[in-house]
Amino acid sequence: MCSFDLKLRIFSLFLLVFFKPCFAQKDTNYIVQFERPYNIQFNTWLNKFDFFINPPRFSNSTELIKLSPNISLQTGVSLGLKYVTVAFGVQVPRTSGNERKFGRTNYYDFSFSYYQSWGGGEVYSRSFLGAYRTLGADTNLSIRPDANIQAHGLNLFYNINYKKFSYRSALSMAEFQRKSSGSILIMCGLGFRSMRADSSVIPANIDNAKNYGELTGMNYLRLWHLNFRPGYAYNFCFKGGTWFISPSAFLGLGVAAYKINSKLKEQTGLSYEFDTHAKLSIGRNGNKYFWNVFVIYDGALNSFGYPNFIANQSTSVGFNFGYRFYKLIPKLKWL
Repeated sequence: MCSFDLKLRIFSLFLLVFFKPCFAQKDTNYIVQFERPYNIQFNTWLNKFDFFINPPRFSNSTELIKLSPNISLQTGVSLGLKYVTVAFGVQVPRTSGNERKFGRTNYYDFSFSYYQSWGGGEVYSRSFLGAYRTLGADTNLSIRPDANIQAHGLNLFYNINYKKFSYRSALSMAEFQRKSSGSILIMCGLGFRSMRADSSVIPANIDNAKNYGELTGMNYLRLWHLNFRPGYAYNFCFKGGTWFISPSAFLGLGVAAYKINSKLKEQTGLSYEFDTHAKLSIGRNGNKYFWNVFVIYDGALNSFGYPNFIANQSTSVGFNFGYRFYKLIPKLKWL
């Protein structure tokens, strides 16, 4: 009986700690809810993505390899259903670089997010088929239509100062922050990144163990990664919160279980990882209409024995415009 009572108390304590933020009262002097809980948003953005072997500033090796998809402008739409946002983007025709020089890239970009004031998460999926390769500072490049770069994963965050600071307002503009405030944020990520090609992405004349170690002859890399990224975010609010500037930055460490197909053999192991994430959003938040311009940077660096590193780097610049309304589908009122 005592044992059951102890288990019940432990379970009750767990529920209190885990669900307490869901019932905590926000300070309405800082954060208020919109009467119109649903919104539709139209987005246009450009995303630059690079896959590096021995990236500059991190490796002393002069044998830099860079794979870059030939990205075109993207446009998309997202639906905000109270706490849930579903977004999907497609390529805008005739906006990519010179395809005769840089080749053609087919890709998609999808995300699904759930944000409360106290925390939330995002599921994302990106795939790029076709890239061009450059070597060091050499302006000559070669097209690799067989190269496939992918990134899929889950990001979770917790907002420590959720009563006075709304990261949800900065991310999805689904909440209204009246006064300036900031917070320490805890973010962790779990995901999968990969690069695959029909043959080595390293040119044959420099493709040796002296230059690249266990990366020699690499035509496939898979990384299952787990990272922990503490950071800080702030909402600068003007005219009662109607206008805002929202910067945030995260730095963290992680580990990645890798698999490599190379000239030497199929190899598996663990790699240390350094992660960065930063975002700047500037715009206007209103009861009916809202808009913002944004810049987002994501970087991940993996070590494979000095001086050999792998880096994935993404920079997005875009514009977002949205409209709020009272009802979407009556049966989805619970969202």
